[in-house]
This record gives sequence, C-alpha cells and structure tokens, in this order.
Amino acid sequence: MKMLRKTKPLLLPLLLCLLALSTSTTAQKITNDTECPPVEDIVYSPFKPWFHFYSGSNQLCWITAMCTLAPADEARKQQFGATALIMGLIPLTLKDIAWPERRIALVSAPLPFAAAVIVRALGLEPTVPSDLDATHVQRYMHWMRGMWFANIGARGNGVWTTMRVSLSLVMLLLSYGALAAVEIYSKRSSLGCVYPVFAVTWCIAGVFPAVIHALFAMQRQRQLQQGKGAASTGSISAVQGADEAWPVQLAWGVYYIAGTLVFTSIMAVTVAELAVWVFVHVAVTAASKIFALYICLLLRSPGDDAVREAQD
Repeated sequence: MKMLRKTKPLLLPLLLCLLALSTSTTAQKITNDTECPPVEDIVYSPFKPWFHFYSGSNQLCWITAMCTLAPADEARKQQFGATALIMGLIPLTLKDIAWPERRIALVSAPLPFAAAVIVRALGLEPTVPSDLDATHVQRYMHWMRGMWFANIGARGNGVWTTMRVSLSLVMLLLSYGALAAVEIYSKRSSLGCVYPVFAVTWCIAGVFPAVIHALFAMQRQRQLQQGKGAASTGSISAVQGADEAWPVQLAWGVYYIAGTLVFTSIMAVTVAELAVWVFVHVAVTAASKIFALYICLLLRSPGDDAVREAQD
C-alpha cells in the first residue's frame, strides 16, 4: 500500500506524457491509418482536390477536407468562414439579379410550355405587352434596340436569330463546364464530397420550380381569357414568382435556400478560389439569361407593334 501511494504522484505525469506522445504520433492521421500531407502543403492549397494528394477511392475527399481544416490556425479558419458566407450569397445575388429590365423577356404571345419552363429556369420571365404599361414596354424596346447582342432590328433574319440561339447555348454549356471544373478542383461540398457537381446540379434543378411557375401562369392566363381572373397591374416584380400564387413563391424560395446551402457547403474555400467562383458564376448567369432571351426572340419576337398593344 505504501508503495502504491508513493507511485500515485508519478502516474499523472506519466499519463500526460503518454497522451502527448500518442497525440503527436497520430496528429497526422485521421482515419484508416491514412496520413495527412504536411500542414504547409494542404492548409492553403487552392485548386488542389483530393486526388492531388491521394489516389484511390473518392471517399478520400473527406480525409482531404479534414486534413485541411483540422490543423488550420484561427486566422485561416476565420478566412474559411468569411469565404463560406460570401459563397452563400452567390445564389441570392448573381443568380437572382434582375437583369435585363427587371428580368422581363417581352414576347408577342405566350411561349409554348416547354420553352416557358426553360426561360424561367434560366432566370427570365416571358411577358406579353398587354401585361405591362406602355412606359415599361417602351423602356424594354429601347433597351433591346440599344444592346448589340439583343438588337431587335435583326429579328427578321431567322437564320441569324437561330445562330445566336446556338452560340448562346454553347456559351451556357461551356459556363456549366467551367462551374463543374471549379467544384471538382475544390475541396468539394460537405453535403457529400463524393458527388462533385452540386453547383451545376442546382442550376439545372431550376426546372422544377419553373414547371410549377409555368403551370400557374398558364392557369392565370386561362382565367384572364375567361374573364375570371384579376387584370394585370402593368408592373412586373423583379422577384421571381412574386406575382404568382403562393405555391410558386414557395417553390422558388426553397430553390434559392437550397442554392445557399449548396454554395455555403463548399469546404475550405480560399480567397483565390472565391474570386474564380464569383467570376464563373457571373458567366453562368450571363449565358443563362442571354440564351433565355434568344429563345424568346426566336419563338415570339415582340415586334414594333408591342408599344401600340400595350397602349391599347
């Protein structure tokens, strides 16, 4: 007993030494005896995905993310938090920007259902002149004639319009490819890093709220034709779906919340990566809306009588 009492004071320092030793030997290991790369190589490693450090299963993306975040100092963690906040604002600012002309795409008649879904999924609202007052229509037509890429003076040339639609589709696909590449070469999403294209999937998923929007818009148009619906106020909201029934607003709200979640979940985004993310998403937004605009011009170009129709 005396011997045990004498050794008790020595147990605590010995245990602390063993704990420190085990911590130092396992600090560079996360799971399955997979060693982390050196801290100086991985903590700040923009555009270096998991396959830059490892080869094998794509489940190693989780270890890469943990090896990046765990040894980071407080300043670096603060930077990661700040960039995640900015990433979460991308869907609410760039994707939802009310360009051009409060996201209006003037059409001579309602678009076919499939085209209306695509145009709304890409961020524009196809609108007939009778739904707007003359001032809004004049401003839109002035914008159309002033922009080289949307010059309505060339609308009579169907070949040129078709060519513009084709080129804008190629631009959209290239921008989607760039967005996918940026995510593939990042530390991926914490929602599931083994799936490398959450951002592009979210962009394409815009067809789901767009379908709901198009269905309610068709119902509203049918009621107006039957004299049962309320007349238009002559002004279109810049908020997508704000002029429709609550299921449409709910669908778009859930969609943008999901987008905020997706972009915020991208792990360990550096400042350099953030700048590229913003630049690429600007390109995606511009290509999306130009493609939607050209679809409207190809199928239902408004023509010079749009102002007269709005005045009537």
